[in-house]
Amino acid sequence: MNMAYEDLVHWMFSLERFGIKLGLENMTEFLSRIGNPHRNFKSVHIAGTNGKGSVCAFLASILSENGLEVGLYTSPHLMDFRERIKVNDSMISQEDVVRIGNELRVAMESMADESSEKQLTFFEFTTGLAFRYFDEQRVDIAIVEVGMGGRLDATNLITPEVAGITRVGLEHTAYLGRTLQDIAREKAGIIKDGVPIVTCEDDPEVLSVFENIGNRKGSMLKLKDRDFSFENRRLTADGSVFDYRGSRSLEELRISLMGEHQVENAAMAIALSEELAAKGFEVSDESIRTGLSQTVWRGRLEILSKDPLILLDGSHNPVGVETAVRALARLDLTPLIYVVACMNDKDAAGVIRALSPTAERIIITQVDTKRSMKVAELHSISERFWSRDIIATDNADEALKIAMTIHGKGVAKGVCFIGSLYLVGEVMKLLDKNPDLFAMRGTHNV
Repeated sequence: MNMAYEDLVHWMFSLERFGIKLGLENMTEFLSRIGNPHRNFKSVHIAGTNGKGSVCAFLASILSENGLEVGLYTSPHLMDFRERIKVNDSMISQEDVVRIGNELRVAMESMADESSEKQLTFFEFTTGLAFRYFDEQRVDIAIVEVGMGGRLDATNLITPEVAGITRVGLEHTAYLGRTLQDIAREKAGIIKDGVPIVTCEDDPEVLSVFENIGNRKGSMLKLKDRDFSFENRRLTADGSVFDYRGSRSLEELRISLMGEHQVENAAMAIALSEELAAKGFEVSDESIRTGLSQTVWRGRLEILSKDPLILLDGSHNPVGVETAVRALARLDLTPLIYVVACMNDKDAAGVIRALSPTAERIIITQVDTKRSMKVAELHSISERFWSRDIIATDNADEALKIAMTIHGKGVAKGVCFIGSLYLVGEVMKLLDKNPDLFAMRGTHNV
């Protein structure tokens, strides 16, 4: 029996109970049963710790400006499941989710009936859905973001035209390894024979891993500050202006995403586009300039309101949070009231430690997902790194109201929701439903 859209999305998320399974055996069989759609379109594959989604968004915008049909597969979403699967910035329709999802559900359940070991996870199923959709839409190229790691990730059955690896940090250590080199090896698992690799990584230990694997695979490594570079002109709260040097030279490029790290992500996207141009894809200077300037990637140091100042940032690991905080401090947007939620598999201690130097107050909360760290646990962790009173509530709506009340007393320059893209998504939904929360001042007991 076919499910309607809301029921189907609910069913897909129920697959999260099967957790995370790193490995390609089930995914290989699943794609085979649905016609191996991933073999019918060209692709770019992006791995790394932070910045993957931003690089994907910049590159997709550049290529769309050249008139290409561009698929984009990223995760997680903020407000709508369909954000994960787009063509030329248009989300997959509910009708296509229903049609393809119900068809693929039959194939998945057939596998699971044969053996419980063949049960697909949520990410495996949605990856198959994305690949089938891109095949049907006859995209010229698909930009595919790795879910976790790389070597054993469900997306790693594509053979891309070019691959990119953003900076590598310690994350998902229970799955990817305890050391930076272990994690780098997993990320570098996306390197395919003869496929060029672009990276902004500059850690010698990580680069040695990339170089060793690249040499074995006959893959050219394109490095920042050797093969391409960028120079900042202006960094502002409304975005940045920079110059780029690589196979081409471009001056006064503009992006609306805040922070020097986003300039690096944009430069990496240009370097990837140059590799595609070398393979015959049309990439004009003007499409780079326009594509970058028009890129929107929500929830990444996003200013939702200037008065009062409300910021959203999905950084969810210490390196990402440190980068965000450094950008905010450089723009004189601190101290801030931080509202924090973390997933239970993240380094919450590192997140709180990174926030503390620029925090006026810290409010901890949790979000509506089983993966969310409970407030009591996050409170216990936070006390080790924040000596002042910590406000705790298990309701994001309540946390928002408390933060706005404290901000109304003039103790900080603004409010920043950080630590999880799931938190960012919940806050977006809350403020969409009740924009009056922006103006809430002094109406809540704290």
